[in-house]
Amino acid sequence: MFKKILLDWNPGHDAKLLGHVLEFARKAEGDLTVVTTLEQPTKSILGYFSSRGEDLKEMIVDDYNQNLDSALEQNGLERHEVRTELRWGKEFIEAIKMVQEEKSDLLICPTQKEGEPPDSTAMHFLRKCPCPVWIHQGHLWRGAVRILAAVGGSDAADSDETLDRRILQHAARLSEILRGRLHVLHCWQGYLESIASSSPRFSTPETSKYIEYAREESEERFKSILESVPLPETARQAVVHGDPGTVIPKYAREHRMDIVVMGSVARSGIPGLLIGNTAERIISGLNCSILAIKPEGFVSPVR
Repeated sequence: MFKKILLDWNPGHDAKLLGHVLEFARKAEGDLTVVTTLEQPTKSILGYFSSRGEDLKEMIVDDYNQNLDSALEQNGLERHEVRTELRWGKEFIEAIKMVQEEKSDLLICPTQKEGEPPDSTAMHFLRKCPCPVWIHQGHLWRGAVRILAAVGGSDAADSDETLDRRILQHAARLSEILRGRLHVLHCWQGYLESIASSSPRFSTPETSKYIEYAREESEERFKSILESVPLPETARQAVVHGDPGTVIPKYAREHRMDIVVMGSVARSGIPGLLIGNTAERIISGLNCSILAIKPEGFVSPVR
């Protein structure tokens, strides 16, 4: 876990991120590769510069190298200390292709604007990248890092428990590397609870009895998952009743979480159905870093 790390970094991104991710890779005892993707110039644009005796792509590469060297210098690093690769094409496509080629087990990318939900490139990674995706915001390497593992909020019932275990395993490892404070939040709702509460077919006592049954079943499932994954003794546990799309962002804000570890996919093994409605709503409500975990059997549409 976190042994082959790929950082999607472009010259417009924060230079400090290079140093931060390299430090994380060292703590995780993993290998880091930095990939940068540049937009391919059109033939007509290339022809225009060529007619003036200039090689546009060479100019772009020179500018990239200057920016990269400057960013490395700001972090007290030299080029030989970081493995880098430059590609031409669409950013999210080339980065995902490299994940597949390198068999990376973590992709890290920054958001374009701090304190806001992931941008379009980050969302492409969340929807289509086959390995866990870390959307980075803020400065996780300063002070005590607060990590929230959100379980029980997936759309996919069949693979819930397996995915929840993967979420806890990644969160526990992240907490170990960053020496963080781990919170585990289990969010639950009864199946069609709102309909049962408002339907004349169910009396108030019947509805209350059903919701109590759903609560007990959910807590028993949560207990079983916790017992299957070794967690730090200091991990804080919380069980909350309500809509995950509302409850998880609210908990993250109130407890000032630095990173939320969560599931991102609605169904496994089906290219095209790439992210669940619940996950979309959770992500849109977060203003911190996100580590999104895919279920086993996820198939990326990028080839």
